[in-house]
Amino acid sequence: MLKLTLFVIVFIPCCKSTFPSIEIKQGILNGKFMRARNGKEFSAFLGIPYAKPPVKDLRFKPPISADPWEGVRDATTLPPSCPQKDRYQKGVKVVGDEDCLFVNIYTPQLHKDESDLYPVMVFIHGGGFYFGTGTMYGPDYLLEKDIILVTFNYRIGALGFLSTGDDVVPGNNGFKDQSLAIKWVSENIAAFGGDPKKITLFGEAAGGASAHFHYFSPLSHGLFSSAISQSGTAFNIWSLADRSLVATKASKLATALGCSSADNKVMVECMRLIEPSEIIEKDKIFMEWDIEPFIPFKPVVEVEHEGAFLARHPLEIVQNGGYAQLPWVTGVNGNEGVIKVAALNKNPDRIVELDQEFNRIMGIIFEKGASFENAAKRIRKFYFGEQSINNSTLFNLVDMFSDYLFFVGVETAVDLHLKHSNQPVYYYFFNHQSPNSFSRVVGVSNEPYGASHADELPLLFPLEFLFENRKQTELDRRMSKLMTELWTNFARLGNPTPAPTPEISTLWEPVKSEDLEYLYIGGGLHTAKKLLPERIRFWKDELMTANHLKDEL
Repeated sequence: MLKLTLFVIVFIPCCKSTFPSIEIKQGILNGKFMRARNGKEFSAFLGIPYAKPPVKDLRFKPPISADPWEGVRDATTLPPSCPQKDRYQKGVKVVGDEDCLFVNIYTPQLHKDESDLYPVMVFIHGGGFYFGTGTMYGPDYLLEKDIILVTFNYRIGALGFLSTGDDVVPGNNGFKDQSLAIKWVSENIAAFGGDPKKITLFGEAAGGASAHFHYFSPLSHGLFSSAISQSGTAFNIWSLADRSLVATKASKLATALGCSSADNKVMVECMRLIEPSEIIEKDKIFMEWDIEPFIPFKPVVEVEHEGAFLARHPLEIVQNGGYAQLPWVTGVNGNEGVIKVAALNKNPDRIVELDQEFNRIMGIIFEKGASFENAAKRIRKFYFGEQSINNSTLFNLVDMFSDYLFFVGVETAVDLHLKHSNQPVYYYFFNHQSPNSFSRVVGVSNEPYGASHADELPLLFPLEFLFENRKQTELDRRMSKLMTELWTNFARLGNPTPAPTPEISTLWEPVKSEDLEYLYIGGGLHTAKKLLPERIRFWKDELMTANHLKDEL
């Protein structure tokens, strides 16, 4: 009772403060006031440490909870990103700092009755487990609603996902960062007015896959209540490493850094002495064609050990127990593969090379080498027939990348959730392109590519630094309002469309059958089923099992 009394004395002064202040377990935080797109005021607390800096002896190790601080901590400045380099932009340097494990909290109101706490939305950024940062995703749109938004950083690239294939560095340290961040939110969010029993994870691409992976991990069970996976799941082909390759990759990186790979312990100790920027720069040794393979260091099924994030394959977990029984939203964008094709199309020579050396290049992309030749021939015939790969068949190429990178994995995940969970799964197909398209960030600016990978993000977040001269059309604004309504409804109620409204008259029903019913989100909303069945069947029947290629091709 005394604790509650003190809380009231501290936080309800006679007149409004010039800045919000709060005390949590680690200490006192001074934040700042901000305003949402509609002018609504909210409080922001930025750069709160959830883990100790993963530097020196703590590099390549699981995270350790952050220490408390003395006095008052300034929480008005966004923290640095974790060390990274944007592969889509040539000539850029490594940016970021290893001391990067921070959370950012945006809350409508600090002083909430325990019976009326806000639902919490924890965003996990994407970027292929290689680049990205939580700090770029601002609260301006989502904080129009009565929710709390949390963003955070986690280790990426080799610093977050290197594995030696044994217990020296089992792997998934980036996921362990995420799990600790979610635990921090669960333990502290009530002080910010948030409901620890209503925590929804959501993320895009690698962030969407991350959100889904938490359904499979004992480290995260009980810490969240639902998730939204945008264009990424635990069953996408890029989301899980081939265990037979991880130790070789660790050794290859170590050798390039001048460290002996004869003994894993000695090798890792040596790599702990290397500057993080040098480790990131050396990632280029894995690129055999253009920027492929795109993700050299991925999540992995770890060796059995205490503290493992993932010690069994997700397919085994979902079929045999251990999969969190929680509601889920997932879906894809209409032309996901544009993110690849737009980047390739900046250099016409790359398209010519792909046409002339298709089998070899596909072996590189799939990390299968010459053994992939027969499969590559079947893929080319299915998508191109006897045609060349050139400007007239670029959308065939878009379809190919869309299917194997995104559509097949997401549909596999939806089907498995339907069969092995007692909780609903809501499936969507997003097909709106605005002037703020990611195809214009990574590729040629004015091509009408359609709804690219990540094109839903500018509707949920402002992303000013990517779209400095952005022009939102009236349709963009309506779509943004619609997306934030669907996403926050799900976080609040576990249902994106609890009842028809003048703005959203179509009810989004959960998947009910093997037809895998979905919601089309474009200029309007409508329900449909059996998304691109022939294209998806080609991959599922002939080439893939879960998120791995079949052994015999």
